[in-house]
This record gives sequence, C-alpha cells and structure tokens, in this order.
Amino acid sequence: MPTRGRWALALVVVAAFAAAAAGGFSVPAARAADILPAEVYFSQTGHNLGGDFLSAWQANGGLMIFGYPISEPFTENGRTVQYFERARFELHPENAGTRYVVEATLLGDWASQAERSTTPFQPLPATTSTDSSCTFYSQTGHRLCNGFQTYWEQNGGLWVFGYPISEEFQEKNPDTGQTYTVQYFERARFEYHPENAGTQYQVLLGRLGAAYATSQGVKTAAAPQDPSAIAAFQGLLDPAWSHAIRTGDGSIVGVITADSLNIRSAPSLSAPVVDTAYARHPIMVQGVVQGDAVDGVPVWYEVGQGRYLAAAWVQPFVPATPPRTYSGHWVDVNLSQFYAVAYDGNQPVYAAIITAGGSNGATPTGVFQVFSRVRNETMDSATVGIPKGAPGYYYLTNVQFTQYFKDGGYALHQNWWTPPGDFGSYSTHGCVGLLLPDAQWFWNFLSYGSTVSIHS
Repeated sequence: MPTRGRWALALVVVAAFAAAAAGGFSVPAARAADILPAEVYFSQTGHNLGGDFLSAWQANGGLMIFGYPISEPFTENGRTVQYFERARFELHPENAGTRYVVEATLLGDWASQAERSTTPFQPLPATTSTDSSCTFYSQTGHRLCNGFQTYWEQNGGLWVFGYPISEEFQEKNPDTGQTYTVQYFERARFEYHPENAGTQYQVLLGRLGAAYATSQGVKTAAAPQDPSAIAAFQGLLDPAWSHAIRTGDGSIVGVITADSLNIRSAPSLSAPVVDTAYARHPIMVQGVVQGDAVDGVPVWYEVGQGRYLAAAWVQPFVPATPPRTYSGHWVDVNLSQFYAVAYDGNQPVYAAIITAGGSNGATPTGVFQVFSRVRNETMDSATVGIPKGAPGYYYLTNVQFTQYFKDGGYALHQNWWTPPGDFGSYSTHGCVGLLLPDAQWFWNFLSYGSTVSIHS
C-alpha cells in the first residue's frame, strides 16, 4: 500500500501506457492538510484506497473525475499502481515529498490509438483562431468549445484532463451502444448528454480506466475491507473538498450544516461536550477518525486537540469568488453571506463567520486599508457622534483585537455581546464583528495598510 500522503500530493501524467514513464504536467499543489484517514473502503466496488493514492484522488476531483477504485494497489511493470473507473495511478517513491509522487497514465491517448488517423484527430491549421466560443491549442492543434470548454475549465482544466487531442465528433458509447458527441483529451474522453442538460451530469467522462484494466487482464474482483479502512461515506466523497480552503497549519475548512452541533472530547456520543458549533460556522478539520455512528456515518472530524465533531453534519467550505484580489495579506468581507475570508494574494487561507451592520447599509462597502489597531479597548459611541441617551448609543468594554479601516469607528473586532449562534446576520452598528478566536487570528494576519474589501 502506498505510504500515507497529504492533500498537497497531486497528479501528474506520464507519457506512457503501462510500462515506460516520462515527465509530464502536474496539478498545482494545494496547501498541506494531512486530514485523510489511512484508508477508505468503497463497498460500491469492493476496494480499498489509501495513502498517497487516496490523497491524490481526493485532492484532484475524487469520485466525479476518477470514479471508484476497481483494483487494489499492486505491482505492474515494476511500479505500484491502482486502477479506477476513469484513471490509472502510479506511485513514484523517488519523488516522495513532491507533487510528482503520484502519476497518472495518458489514457485518452491510449483509448484513441485506433482512431488517430481519422479526421477528428487531424490537427487544424496553425493559423486557427480563438474566439468567444472556442479556444485553439497550438500544442496539439485542436479546439475546445462551448459546453466541453466550460466543463474542462471548471473541473481541473489542463492539469486534470490534458490538452484536447481531437475535435468534437459523434461516437458510439461502448457500454451503452448509444451515440453521443465526444471529444478526446490526453487523459480523458468527454461525452455530452443532452438529456442531463442543466445538471452536473451534462458532461460525463469515459470509463477509460476500466477499459484499460480489461485490456491488461487486471483482476477487479472485490477485496475484503482492510481492518484500518473507514467505510466511504457521502461527505468524504464530496468533490468540493478538493476546493475547500486549506490553512497554513494543515487544516481544511469545513462548515457546520446542523443548527447546532456538540463538540466532544472523543469521537463518541457518550463523551463529554466541550463546546458547541453552530450552523454555517466554519470549522478547521485536522483529522478523520472512526467513532460512533451519527445518521449512519461512523466517522468524526478532529477539530483540535481533544475536540471532535460528527462528520455527518460537516461539509466543505468553498469561498465565493471575490470581486478582485489584492497582493499580500488582505480580507474579503461578503455581506450577503456573512463571511470574512483571509487571502494571501489570490490564495484563501482562512474563513470566519461575521456579524455586520443593519441591512440599511450600516456597514460600508468598498475597498479600505487598516489604519489603526487597538489590542483591547472600550468603545464609546459618543466618540463617533452618538451621545449617551441618544438612539443607538453604546458603551462596550474589553473589546479585543480591533482593526480600524474607515473613519467613523468602522473596524474588524471581537464581538462578545452577540451570542455565537446569532452570527451570520445583522447585529452591529456597522463594524465587522468576529468571534474571539477569529478576531485574534485576523489580528495576527493583518497589519497597518492591509486591504479590507467589503461587498454585498
């Protein structure tokens, strides 16, 4: 079994089919987050998936891109390999510690060998142009257009599928016998299904891994579940985990889906409750362990030392795309979703739920810079023109980690007077309120001159 890996370990293609391997493209590495279980067992196909192969599978699209494992890891042509419905992974221990530790075979090239002399595979003239609906790739001499282009861009692009090696054309699906519009890529075959228009299944990927396994006589019979393997559950299979925020300390950001969820000292319903998390609150997932079943899922997430949450009520946190990005450390404040997302350049690195000013625009929108920081202060509205006794007057002591970004008293700061369960709504006079741990995190992350972008 491949050694246990990290989400940062990514796929790279090899310019070979089963035997020879050469360099290739790599998926941009994600921040390290070693939260995966050692192994996962998929009852759907009866196979275990673990270590670096599991890390690469999950970090680069998981079930939607590669399908289920259809073999156990085994040695083939001197390499440890594992087959999936739509891919074949190779382990390259000589590249341990790099993004090239797992490589994937160019199955699109393999599957199209018999058709390479046909018209759809002939390169177009080098003068072919790119327009609003099609992009021409001179590397292979082919275009990528319309719905296939959208799917390619939204699901990993070049790094996951490779360049197009054909134009679109009509081809019979070998499994169903139906004829569809298809296009081949270096390591994939796209198939357009108009009957699924408007859904995530409008474009389906060919089962090239299964076809290649058959051609090589690979044994795909079900294997027993390894004692250390966790049974796969829907939350783990969510492809959005590969797009969730990864923090600098090796966590992946999830979000609570229950109204409230107990944090316990052990992954057991009988363990003492040490804290409570609330709906829509981001949570830093540090590990995955087995525990008492909750809603049929016997898996818990470790969210700190001696702190565990039932995995059935946590999903990946994928931030909304900000209007624009900025250099250095900055924060994007989304007033319609009530989240503050920290960025290092264009890379999101942290997320917090917030409170904000009333829906009448009390919290200003625009692009600001931090100009004053106060570690602990008393906030008196009289200093900003709201005297004692007037509507809206406030006097708040022991407000921590305040960072002012606009004259008139507008700041990011700790909000201790709003119950945690009420965060994610309007409850301030115009500032961006944060829970204490989040306020402290942003205090350490931002500095004088840091950009604060606020929008609805």
